[in-house]
Amino acid sequence: MKQRLIWIFAGVCCIASAGCYRKVSSSDGLEISFEAWVPVLLALGGLAAVPVGIVLFIRERRFLGVCVAIAGPVIAAAVAPGMFLDRVIVNQEGFYSRHGFWWSPAIHQIRYDELNRVQVGFDVQNSQRGRRYSYYFDCFFKTGQRERVPLGTLMVEALPEIAEQFRKHGVAVQIPPNLPKDD
Repeated sequence: MKQRLIWIFAGVCCIASAGCYRKVSSSDGLEISFEAWVPVLLALGGLAAVPVGIVLFIRERRFLGVCVAIAGPVIAAAVAPGMFLDRVIVNQEGFYSRHGFWWSPAIHQIRYDELNRVQVGFDVQNSQRGRRYSYYFDCFFKTGQRERVPLGTLMVEALPEIAEQFRKHGVAVQIPPNLPKDD
């Protein structure tokens, strides 16, 4: 049993070292998404929760066993399909971001020539584990409208390309000094 766990751990480490993101350049621009193995591994982990829940149930931890056996697949079904569909596309005209749950995604399509300026901001969430910061772009359009674009993991991967396009198109970007990091 221990040898099997060692092989599983080694396999997960090899997959993780391959990288979590896929960057594909084409004539249309750069597309960034999660590698296919990330949501697959999440789905398999959710399915693996079923036998773990059954073992817990058999070992007289009935409530915990039922919770694990039900929650694992439910969480995997909610998150994994969305990760297959999440992506950021950066090209000469603008950037496109799709993220969130598969049944209710957040989609942002920003054109550089419509922007007046962009400001980087953050929200603070305090918890028992410390402070967590979530960053976003506040995009101010020439029409006077404003759109907030969260900087999730895929957007963070695309930041260098997006920043380069902002510079090329003369979009003013305001970044507060000393942006905080998670505790």
